[in-house]
Amino acid sequence: LYMSITDELRELEMFLEEEDARESRGEATSHSVVELYEVVQHSGNIIPRLYLLMTVGSVYVKSKKAPAKDILFDLVEMCRGVQHPMRGLFLRNYLSQVSKDKLPDNGSTYEGHGGNVRDSIEFVLQNFAEMNKLWVRMQHQGAVRDRSRREKERRNLRQLVGTNLVRLSELSGVDLATYKELVLPRVLEQIVN
Repeated sequence: LYMSITDELRELEMFLEEEDARESRGEATSHSVVELYEVVQHSGNIIPRLYLLMTVGSVYVKSKKAPAKDILFDLVEMCRGVQHPMRGLFLRNYLSQVSKDKLPDNGSTYEGHGGNVRDSIEFVLQNFAEMNKLWVRMQHQGAVRDRSRREKERRNLRQLVGTNLVRLSELSGVDLATYKELVLPRVLEQIVN
């Protein structure tokens, strides 16, 4: 189900990119990406709203009509509204997927006004910390008799939490000094806590 939904959301993202390109050329469109970003925030149900918001937010970042760091931090904060562990993990994984090529990094098109590598590190570490909390919470939810099933689900979902570490490793601006100063202490803090 998750794969089908993300495929459809990618189609929507491509459509929105085409609409934004049409608007940039001066052609008439029904809504700008900025308007859509505002309108989607008023959708009824929180989980569909956040998936739509991340999709529109991805196009918004790509359009460079607002700094990437502002939109990315906005999205990571809005994800706090979903407290169900499994739903929250998949939602935050989707955020990680749609933002991976839009993180401000050394040499990226989003560096400068859109942010810098430290903003990207902070964004990824915030998402990692929240995903880790949700993943840990999974072991304490539900009846005792379902414990083995729950632990099996947790083992299968640990890869979702680890995608944030992959995002950190893909940032070219994370050198040894930055890793020692910013990344390692925060990752160790999550492991210990």
